[in-house]
Amino acid sequence: MSDHLSRNSHVATVAAFGQQHTSVSMYSATTVVRAPESVVRGRWNPAVDGFVGEDLLLNHRRSGRDLGMQLGVSRFYGHDAVLSSAHSDLQERLDGAIALPAHRRLRSGLTATVAARRSGRQFSGKPASVEELATVLWHAQGVSGSLPVPTAQDGDAAVALRNAPSGGGLYPVRLAVLAQHVRGMAPGAYEYQPHSHTLFPYQTVRPVELSRQLWTADVELDKVAFALVYVYDLYVNSQKYGDSGLVFALIEVGGISQNVHLARTSLGMIGCDQGGYDKQTLEKTLGCDGTSRHVVHLTLLGHGEA
Repeated sequence: MSDHLSRNSHVATVAAFGQQHTSVSMYSATTVVRAPESVVRGRWNPAVDGFVGEDLLLNHRRSGRDLGMQLGVSRFYGHDAVLSSAHSDLQERLDGAIALPAHRRLRSGLTATVAARRSGRQFSGKPASVEELATVLWHAQGVSGSLPVPTAQDGDAAVALRNAPSGGGLYPVRLAVLAQHVRGMAPGAYEYQPHSHTLFPYQTVRPVELSRQLWTADVELDKVAFALVYVYDLYVNSQKYGDSGLVFALIEVGGISQNVHLARTSLGMIGCDQGGYDKQTLEKTLGCDGTSRHVVHLTLLGHGEA
């Protein structure tokens, strides 16, 4: 046995990894990963009889003949709905908002940036500049065009177009910034307002300790410059798309997240997505009720070791 292990040192490594992460078999290379039922199906307790992802997919049977969706979509061609979209900028609060500098025009090639994008977790604690934060936010969700939608009531009406796609142009996902080390900005929680390219404090600005919001062993959270939290407002798009609104929102989160990572890569910053956040604590921090407004994703950003 000892001779065999000495000739195949990887076996000991696999065994150690398997003991640390019990959901992975040490024989996974030959017998595939054998994850326990509680992991695969989400059933960790007899009283928990459900797998949310499975339930969602089973009930998500989209069809062009879905009467509810047809009614919802037709409703949004009405002039009141069009004008509501055209004047969505009025939802932003300007009194007390913090103006952001213009975004930096990134010049790295798309192919080079896509190929260089990697998740990074070794944050140095070096502060980010406000310009870097503004550049990431603008590329993620900023306004870069408009679509004319003239109506009898408003011949100049136009819908603002953003840098990430959204089903029906409804934009139910908002970005929150948890700033820790951003030069010229007090640590705290802010909401990004794309139309005015501003940040609005969620409440009286006070530091937000990421270590109280996340469970992670491979990131020194106090060295992260800022985190982006994706907040989904269910009612913004479900009135049009019904249950499909959730799926469309998650697709939107993916588009925003990709823009975030491409922009920070071009800026020379590092970042990583995190799934181990405390949803309830984060939602309390951001004033979300956890019923109609949910935290659905989180990304850490900053500078790496030189």
